[in-house]
Amino acid sequence: MSVVSFKDAGGDHITFLQVDGALYPNVGGIEQANEIRASVNAKARRDDIILSLATTIPDFKENHMVELITSNHMAAIPSPRVINSHMKFSQLPRDMIEKQSKIVLILRNPKDVAVSFYHHHTGIINVYHYKGKWENYLSLFNNGKVDWGSFYDYVHSWEKTIHDNPTHPIHVLFYEDMKADSAAEVRRLAHFMGVSLSEDLIEAIAEKCSFHNMVNDKVGLEDEKQKKLWRDEKPQMYRKGEIGDWKNWFTVAQNEEFDRIYAERMANSKLKFRFTL
Repeated sequence: MSVVSFKDAGGDHITFLQVDGALYPNVGGIEQANEIRASVNAKARRDDIILSLATTIPDFKENHMVELITSNHMAAIPSPRVINSHMKFSQLPRDMIEKQSKIVLILRNPKDVAVSFYHHHTGIINVYHYKGKWENYLSLFNNGKVDWGSFYDYVHSWEKTIHDNPTHPIHVLFYEDMKADSAAEVRRLAHFMGVSLSEDLIEAIAEKCSFHNMVNDKVGLEDEKQKKLWRDEKPQMYRKGEIGDWKNWFTVAQNEEFDRIYAERMANSKLKFRFTL
């Protein structure tokens, strides 16, 4: 375990906790590192649901995240548990893999992910200690110097997992699809979960999960400990949630370079991301 720092293209530093080669937000130091290593031994339950959130926006207000809670905390969560994680399949608790806990993998296009990460890293100032500018930040993202490492390595690892474990129940959701037709994605998810929902309930769930409702959810963010992590003690977990907001941030040169890297890194991938709607 070590605390590591990386410089962006302008010389500003960003700080992470590094555990066994993987990068995490440093919210607990050595105790957090010990819990991350111990998490592989956590016990699964038959009705567990694992919400795997790619490298989007790490959700610090969520208190059921494998890499941010203690083993005792996880064990105390009542069933049915919905457990969040940004970990790769191989890093999840072994018992969850052996018992084939259902996994919902949520993916988002990497350009919007990069912009979201930038605001996340500059917002949670007392975790990342990052004060850099967007014009210098993108090199960090492109080189995997962000939480949980390279976006491309992450999605490739899940593609390989799905290919190598055809009997493990893994459901893939794209954020863009949820924005485009939330009700349709709720239906797909319900089918995966093996539950029957009325159309009225499907519409109600879609509305409850809409971005404008989520952005008004302040549960957990009013905690004084949480506030102290954020710039000016003003937590902002959800920003815009728009598809294609990257266009307001990427310069022409940045976009061309990103497209070159994307084409190279995703050449053998079957995943198709939508960068606009």
